Amino acid sequence: MERSRIFTVAAWAIGALFLGAVAAVGFATGGFGLGELSQPQEEAFDQDYRYSWNVDEDPVTGLDISWFHGPVELKVGDGNVIYVTERSSGELEEGEQLELSSSGGVLTIKWNSQLLALDLLDTRSKALAVQVPAQVAAQLKELRCTTVSGTVTARGFSAEELEFASDSGSLELYDLRGEEASFQAGSGALLLQNAQIAGELRADTGSGTLELRDVAAGRAELSSVSGGLWYQGQADELSAGTISGAVEAALAACPQQARMTSVSGGLTLALPEDAGFEAAFSSMSGEFRSDFPVSGDRGPSGRALYGDGRCKLEFATTSGSMVVARG
Repeated sequence: MERSRIFTVAAWAIGALFLGAVAAVGFATGGFGLGELSQPQEEAFDQDYRYSWNVDEDPVTGLDISWFHGPVELKVGDGNVIYVTERSSGELEEGEQLELSSSGGVLTIKWNSQLLALDLLDTRSKALAVQVPAQVAAQLKELRCTTVSGTVTARGFSAEELEFASDSGSLELYDLRGEEASFQAGSGALLLQNAQIAGELRADTGSGTLELRDVAAGRAELSSVSGGLWYQGQADELSAGTISGAVEAALAACPQQARMTSVSGGLTLALPEDAGFEAAFSSMSGEFRSDFPVSGDRGPSGRALYGDGRCKLEFATTSGSMVVARG
């Protein structure tokens, strides 16, 4: 019995010593570095590489950017020169620096000059800033920017074709004008604010939120897998759907038609006071509700009519609610 008690005391002493050592190491390393993971530090880019392109000598009607890791910023400036700045956290070999070239009036900016520019083993980050003269930014035929990771920010551009895409980075886009537009963010968020797209606007995300504010489009086709979706503005035709996120749209004028779908998220469409609509709705367990006095069916599925019914609405969910609200 005495020997057993001695072993027990010794085990508790060893355990206490071990826990004390773990606590000391954790304190010395700031929680084993987990604190740094929860509060990531912005990478310090201490090396600058600057390039310029005179648009009077070599006119530019399009801009095509292909980037890998790191933030990309597109902005409008004065003068007649496009300024490109590449920043890194260390010196770059010549083959590691970006490649600037032009063909048919399209200025191309690539991650580097190597044949396989998007090397999956290349984990370094580089920041890119592009300043375009206002006279060029206002009348581009095409503007494309694709990245793997890193936030893409663009403001004040007009182009017949607009295309922005990022696998895991976010898109923050402001004051854009175009005929056709395509915006894609895989796991990052997508924000589009103050935009006018005469034709078709396509925007989608995977798990990130999709937010469009003060946007006008001929046809808006929006989708998200698990992120929430918000649209505010106007569109002749609207199609918006998610798998598990909520879908909300507030339109300044009645569209010709609108279709909203979700599996488990709720659907809300806000229309102006002078709205007239016919709504077809279907759900397994959700309910349809309208702030407007409608006639027609009640329950999870059916049709409802308000006013002249000129706007054709369609709602479909599995378990989410379906609401037509007064804007």
